[in-house]
Amino acid sequence: MHSFVHLGIKNHKCTYCHYQTIGTSNLKSHVNSVHLGIKQHKCDQCDYQATEKRALKRHVNSVHLQIKDHKCGHCDYQTTTKSHLKQHINSVHLNIKSHECSQCDFQTSRKGNLKLHIKSVHLGIKNHKCSYCDYRTSGPGHLKQHINSIHLNIKNFSCDHCDYKTTQNSSLKKHKRNVHSTVENSKK
Repeated sequence: MHSFVHLGIKNHKCTYCHYQTIGTSNLKSHVNSVHLGIKQHKCDQCDYQATEKRALKRHVNSVHLQIKDHKCGHCDYQTTTKSHLKQHINSVHLNIKSHECSQCDFQTSRKGNLKLHIKSVHLGIKNHKCSYCDYRTSGPGHLKQHINSIHLNIKNFSCDHCDYKTTQNSSLKKHKRNVHSTVENSKK
């Protein structure tokens, strides 16, 4: 099977969608999580659930223990996985957007973002509904962000130069750029 990885042979196909993989365990995990909604590994500290034990471990290390072993050499970004660091460098520092929508000019550095874009913009599928209001979205991450910021007013992103707090990392970056740009530039 290892040679299949290098040859790009994906001989296990999902019967529900176009997903293909090299191993039966990957296919079973895909079907369980995507099509059956089965996530057997549950976090004992929050409501996070995962299909794979390693994903739960990564979640606990990152979210609850704040262990992030992979550090960006260009900024203060840290992450739990090497692939996330590479993705960060490609998208943020190199501005590489290798995933393009075939129906419009949307481009992104993440395959998952492209799938969400197609699902919500072109197919109009928004199957994640807010339990507090009528808001609907195509991705569970967007729903969680909506609930945390709009309904729970959770502000997880704090400025290290002042007492500013916000619900989104993008808002914090914008704040730092607009308010503390001279401070940020003097650090470089």
